[in-house]
Amino acid sequence: MVNNEIVESNGALVEQMTRFEDILNNWGLPSENIIAPEKERQDIMLMLPSLIASIPDEQKRDATYLSRFVAGAAIGLFDASLNYVWNEVVVSLRKKIVYFGLDTFFDNAVSDKIRDQYKNEDDLSGIKDRTMLETLKKLEWISNTVYLKLCHILDMRNQVGASHPNTYDINSFELLGWLKTCVTEVINDKPSSSAVHIKEIVERIKMSTSPLDKVTIESIGNSVSQFSSTMAGTLLRSLFGIYVTDKTTVEARNNILLLSKEIWKYCRDDIKYDLGAKKLLFRNNLQQDKENLAYKFLENCNGLPYLSLTEKSLEISSLCDDLYSAHSGWDNFYNEPPIAREIMKYISSASDIPKDREVKLINTFLECRIGREVSNGSGVSEGALEYYDNFFKMLTEDQIKTTLVELKNHMESVNPTGSTGKNARTIIDIINRGDLSDRLREIIKYIIDYGNRDISKVYKDSGFKDLSKGILNFI
Repeated sequence: MVNNEIVESNGALVEQMTRFEDILNNWGLPSENIIAPEKERQDIMLMLPSLIASIPDEQKRDATYLSRFVAGAAIGLFDASLNYVWNEVVVSLRKKIVYFGLDTFFDNAVSDKIRDQYKNEDDLSGIKDRTMLETLKKLEWISNTVYLKLCHILDMRNQVGASHPNTYDINSFELLGWLKTCVTEVINDKPSSSAVHIKEIVERIKMSTSPLDKVTIESIGNSVSQFSSTMAGTLLRSLFGIYVTDKTTVEARNNILLLSKEIWKYCRDDIKYDLGAKKLLFRNNLQQDKENLAYKFLENCNGLPYLSLTEKSLEISSLCDDLYSAHSGWDNFYNEPPIAREIMKYISSASDIPKDREVKLINTFLECRIGREVSNGSGVSEGALEYYDNFFKMLTEDQIKTTLVELKNHMESVNPTGSTGKNARTIIDIINRGDLSDRLREIIKYIIDYGNRDISKVYKDSGFKDLSKGILNFI
C-alpha cells in the first residue's frame, strides 16, 4: 500500500502549485487551459508513488526526465510531462541499444552509404525516433506490441505534446497510461533470453583467441535453430559486420567462418540477399578489402548465389571467358575443373542463372561438355564432368529449350561416331526429364532416336523442324 504521508505530501504539493494560476493572473498572462485542473493533478499525484516505486533503485538514480515529469505533472503542465515521458523512453532505449550492440543496431538502422559515419553512442542522436523503433522491432529487441504502444506515444508527443503548438487537453489517465507503458515496457523491461544469448555469442567471438571446437559450434547451432528467423538473421548480420571490420582479429574471423556456416542455414533468403548486396556496395565504394572479406564470408557459407544480379552476372560472364580459354588451351583437362567449380558456387538452382548471361553460360558448358575428339577417354575433363552434368540437370523447361536451340551451333563440330557425338547424346539424355511438357519430351525423343544415325544432322531434318515449329526459336 502507498504510504499515507506520501499521499498527503503530494496533495499539499498540488494545492501549493494551484497558486501558480494566481501568479499568471497577477502578471496579466493567460491562465485558462494552461495547466491541468486540480482534480487531474491530484489523480496523477495519487497514483504516481506506486508506479515510481516499481522501478528498481538503480534505474531511478539516473531517471532525470522522470523527475521533470513529476514536476510538470504537479504544476499541471501535462503536455510538457508527455515530452519528458518520451525523452525517458529514448534514453532507456538507447541504453538497450548499447547493451545489445551499437554495430548491430547501426548495421540495420542506417543505409550502407552512410554506415561509416555511425560509430559510437553519441551517433545515436542522428537516428530518428521512428527509425529507432522500427529497427528495434526488426531486431526483436522490443516486441511488436511494445513497438505499437511506443509509436502511439510518439505520435501523441508529436501531436499533443509541448513540442508543437496545439490546443488539446491531456487528461490524467492518458498521461498515466503513457507513463506506465514507459515504466513497465521500457524502463523495467528485461531482454529476451535469445537476445541475451546472441549478445553473449557476439562478445565471445570478438574476444576469441583460439578456434571454436565442433561441439561448441553444433551447440550454438542447436540454440539458434530455436530462435525466431529474425533473431537468427540478426546474429548472422552481426557476424558479417564483425568479419568485414578492419579491427577484427584473425582468430575472430576464423571463428566467424566456422560459426556462420552453421547459422546460415537457419536464416531467411532476404537476409542472405542483403549480405550479398553489401559486397556490391563495397565494390562500388572502392572498399576492396571489405569486398574481398565479404566474398570470403559468402563463399564460406555457399552464399555466392545471393549476390546481386548485376554482380553475379559480371562474375559469371568473366568466369565463362576463363573457362572457354582454358578449354581451348593446353592441359584443359586440368585447368577446367577449378573454373567450373567456381562458376557453380554462384549457381545452386536454375533461378540463380542471370537471364542476361543464360545463353553465354549454356554455350560455354555445351562446348566443354561436348568436349574434344580424342583417341581414348571421353574427351571431357573428368574433374569438371560433375559440374557440367549438374548444371544441365537443374535447368528449367525454358532453359532446356534454349539449350536445344544453342546446341544447333555446336553440331557442326560433332563427330557422330566419335567421343563428341557420344557426349552430345549424353547431354540430350540428361535433359530428358519426366517433368517436361509432352511436346518438349517428344522433341527430345526425336533427337534421341535420330542420334542412332547421325545426331549432328538432326537440325537439318524436315520432320524435326516441323515438330519444333513454334517451340524452339531457331534463327
